[in-house]
Amino acid sequence: MIGKQRAFCGRLAAGHRAGGGVAVEDRSGRMRKIFWAALVAVGVVWFIAHQAGRIGVGYAAKQLCSGVFVSGLPEDFVLAQDVRPRLATVPLLSNFLTTELGADSASARVLTAYAEATHRPGYGCTLHGVADLAPAANGETSRAPGLAGDLPSTGQVTTDRRLEVISDKAFIEPEDGGRNTLAFLVLHRGQVVAERYAAPVTASTRLQGWSMNKSLMASFVGLQVTAGRMALSDTVAAGLASRGVAPGQFAGLSDSMTLKHLMSMTSGLDFEERYFPGDDVTDMLYGDQPMWTVPAAQGQRHDPGTVFSYSSGDTNLVSFLWQTTLGGEPYPVWLDREVYRPLGLDTPILEPDVSGIQVGSSFAFLTARDWAQVGQWWLDAWHGRDDRLPREWQRLAVTPGVGAGGENYGLGFWLNTGQRMFPGLPDNTFHAGGNSGQFVVVIPDSELVVVRLGLTLDESKSALGPVLGELQTWAANSATGPG
Repeated sequence: MIGKQRAFCGRLAAGHRAGGGVAVEDRSGRMRKIFWAALVAVGVVWFIAHQAGRIGVGYAAKQLCSGVFVSGLPEDFVLAQDVRPRLATVPLLSNFLTTELGADSASARVLTAYAEATHRPGYGCTLHGVADLAPAANGETSRAPGLAGDLPSTGQVTTDRRLEVISDKAFIEPEDGGRNTLAFLVLHRGQVVAERYAAPVTASTRLQGWSMNKSLMASFVGLQVTAGRMALSDTVAAGLASRGVAPGQFAGLSDSMTLKHLMSMTSGLDFEERYFPGDDVTDMLYGDQPMWTVPAAQGQRHDPGTVFSYSSGDTNLVSFLWQTTLGGEPYPVWLDREVYRPLGLDTPILEPDVSGIQVGSSFAFLTARDWAQVGQWWLDAWHGRDDRLPREWQRLAVTPGVGAGGENYGLGFWLNTGQRMFPGLPDNTFHAGGNSGQFVVVIPDSELVVVRLGLTLDESKSALGPVLGELQTWAANSATGPG
């Protein structure tokens, strides 16, 4: 009996030893799996952080360069009010940001990502791609001086108490802040009736319109269409081929896509207007290739003309097509002759990409007075009062699109139809709009042009609708200016 017990205990002990070995091997296997899973997770997080860092440094370098050398704003203001709040939308990204300002350049670094933007007089700043290592510094370039404008002004404080109250409402901050209105200007019947700025911005500060550049581009194209150098029916693929673009760069484009499709955002291109690392628009704006080539290479998602899909890529392709109709003349020279001088503008700066093509989607810097004068140009053209931009063109540019979802967009302009962004205003109200709460609103029935510029991360906080409603009421009861 005792022998059997010893034998049983021996077998039991052997079983425990064998089982313990299996348990040790299982734990070891699990630890290896956990280790590799953790390593992969760390790698994925690092890759995402690195990609986010590449976008972050591109934005930081470009905005710092333009903010200082084009707008003339203090470096600290640009970083505190523009760059860091934007980067803070990605957790911890702004914590790793370092920047450096040179004589004619700005650079930024986040983790292993580095970017540099350089300034040239008359052209503004250009981002020279994003790298993993810092490139050599560039030489010094002087800053372009500004010129005095001719737009009539009543100054920053109007003598009309009603307009003072309305202007105040354009600057009032909500309890949690974030409105950050920088400039507010109202034209009524061609005269400045209200004008106000928030320091350090002044009447001579060029401010970025972001996507309001799209509305400018629509007018530039309108001038070339009027001159017979472009047509809305021009097919894009044939146009690219005639300009010597390699077929492989646009092989996926529909042969039926036209210039009008691009301008109405119904190109059907497989281009995503989402601002996350690796998305089409961020690769386009903060990458290292000519911007117009990004949308051209995407191919089709929809048949042209069927679906509205807002796309900065569409406009940058338009910009390439427009600029190649200038006969080799530098685009700032053409713009100065055809637009700036006729309108009496204070030397706007429209910036190019690395290939020298103006970034028609995003990079236009004008003073608030210049933005207002451009709005007056659109208003005059709408009424048939401008001898360069025809009434027929401007009316077409603010005609609702027919593609699915495009009832409140024309050719480069947002409309007050369909979703009615400004419900209290007439249907024929139209506007140029840009990121961070940029607006040039034209109200033809009231002979009003309203400019609002700011750094509003949550664009709903711009809260322009009620202000516009009060201005419309004021205009209806006012006899200010010529008839």
